Parts: sequence; C-alpha cells; structure tokens
Amino acid sequence: MPRWYSLLVPLGLWLVIINLSMPLPKSYPDSPAPGLVLQAVQKLDRESLTGIQYVIIVEGSSVTWNGFDGERVQRVLLQHGIPALVIQLSFAGANHAERYEYLKEFVEALRPDQLDALRRVKLILCREVELGYDKNPLNNFLRNGSTGRSLRYLDPPNLPMIFSWLALKYRPINWIREHTLLTNIAGCELFNLFHVGYVPRMEALTAPAKTEPFVPNLTQSSGFAPRGSLDSVQDSALDKRLTSTFVENLAWQKKRDQDFRDVFRGLIKAEYYFAFPTWSKQNADYNVWKRRQPGNERFFYGDGTPLMDELNSPCLWYDQLHLQQPGAELYSEEFGKYLVEQIQSKSL
Repeated sequence: MPRWYSLLVPLGLWLVIINLSMPLPKSYPDSPAPGLVLQAVQKLDRESLTGIQYVIIVEGSSVTWNGFDGERVQRVLLQHGIPALVIQLSFAGANHAERYEYLKEFVEALRPDQLDALRRVKLILCREVELGYDKNPLNNFLRNGSTGRSLRYLDPPNLPMIFSWLALKYRPINWIREHTLLTNIAGCELFNLFHVGYVPRMEALTAPAKTEPFVPNLTQSSGFAPRGSLDSVQDSALDKRLTSTFVENLAWQKKRDQDFRDVFRGLIKAEYYFAFPTWSKQNADYNVWKRRQPGNERFFYGDGTPLMDELNSPCLWYDQLHLQQPGAELYSEEFGKYLVEQIQSKSL
C-alpha cells in the first residue's frame, strides 16, 4: 500500500472537523444573504406576532426586487382587516440555489420562540415565476463566478441538492456540453471544502448591514420601446414546440419546490406563485403556460384584474421585464387585493 494512503484517514477527519466547526456561509459577507436575513429577522422582532394570522414569505430575483413592494402588500391586507406580516427575501440576479440559501439562513436564524409563534399562524410561501431562472437552476452562476456570493450558496451541504437539480435538468449527453459549469462548480466546492482563506475572512468580518428586499427602478432603460399592447404580447394558443422546451424543466422544478418546502420544516400552510406581466413574448407565453399547469390554481399573473390595462403604459416600465416604481406600486396593490380575495373566499 502506498505511504500516502495512510494520510487519507487523518485528512478525512480533519475535513469533517473543520466543516462542522467552521460554518462557511458566514465567512462570505459579499452576498445579499446576511443583510436580507437580518432585515427579515428584525421585522419579526419588531412586529410582534401576537394577533398576526398570516405570515407571507416572498422570494424572488430582480423582477421581484424591483417590482414587488412587500410593505405595500402588507398595508393592503391590514386595510381589509387581515392581520398579516410580509417578509421579503429577493435580490437582483438571485438564482434558485441562491434563493434557497436565503430561505435556509432565514429559518436557521429564527429563535425557538419565533418558530413556535410561526407554527400558530398561517405561513404562506410566495414563489416567483420567471422563465430565465426557471429554465436554469444556476442561472448567473458563470457570470458571478467564484465570488463570495456564489461560494456562499455552494456550501458543501447544499451540493447534493444542487446536483440533483442538475441531474434532472440535463440529459447525460448534455453533461459533456456543460463541462464549463461543472468544472467551475468543482473548483468552488474544493475551495469551500478545504476552507481556503476562511480564517482571514473571519478576522476581517464586520457586522452585516441590512439589505433592502425591494429597490424600485426610478428611470427607464435606454432603447426600451415596446410595440402593441401588453396583453397582446402572449399568444392565446401556445406554440407546441415552445411549450415542449418548458416541459423539459418540470422534473427539476418539482424537486426544487420540495426542497424549498423542506427548508421550513413543515411550517408552510400554503404556497402561491406569482409572475409579472411582461413585454417579452417568450416570457409571457411561459407565464400563461405555467399558470395552466395542474396544481397551479394559486397563481397570480394579473389577468382577470385591471392590472394588464394599468401596466399597459411603457412609462411604467424599466425594460421589458422590470417595472419602475409606479408600476411596482400598481402590481403590489393588485397582488394584495388578490390575497384578500383568497382569504375572504376561504381559499386560504
């Protein structure tokens, strides 16, 4: 037996010890996670759950970060006599693996008394639907690269879950084509596994600053000039070739949905999905197709409400996917009314 074999046991023990005693995510402050979790937990501390009937957790990427005002949704519910608290965990560029990390760190940060209080209310998880992220579980990973933002959610305990999504997403032949993605993930995981740079990062660590989960756009992107009306973007009869590409992602999405539920340890009483009207035809068709899927009855897209007409003005938009502040106010108002209707009709 080669002499280096004798090093495997102590190396393995060393890896186990450092991975149990040195929590990696906290050593990466250049991620929205600590600031988002801080504002969410502070809101639970500030807003006593006494008398609260509904706690609504909202997760999402930039379309939610720019277009969903959780405070406005909360006000709409309170104005209709529904004591509710809206917790928002959204940030620009956050793929599903990163959003999973937000939710996981949020739950882990809760005190036992907060968890007990959440068991006595109706906890509702509201999930963003957006084609760019729904067709790729690690969207934006290669763009962000081996930054602290990526390394934080590539924590080794998350790796089996992430690879289960990728295994359901890609056929075996596609793994060869995705070698760049796999190579980058492997490099990040080795970096994390051996805690490279952990001690210097922890020594320089400062207290996290609160990160706002809603930051409205105040200007419009240059070159944005949509044609036609907003409700004419989508097709009433969807193209079968296009929808076949949507179907390819259902398997990994189903697994992702269960993983998101498992984070909350049985606390979730209901799930809702929401999508934003869009000037992008492919995105609009995806939203319509997604809403028509069995089991997606709890899906808000704005059709059947005044929202489509209200958002038909291009001046309310930043670009074809993202709203400006006035548009975000309209969307959030209608989403709040939608939740009110769901509650008053006993659907929730």
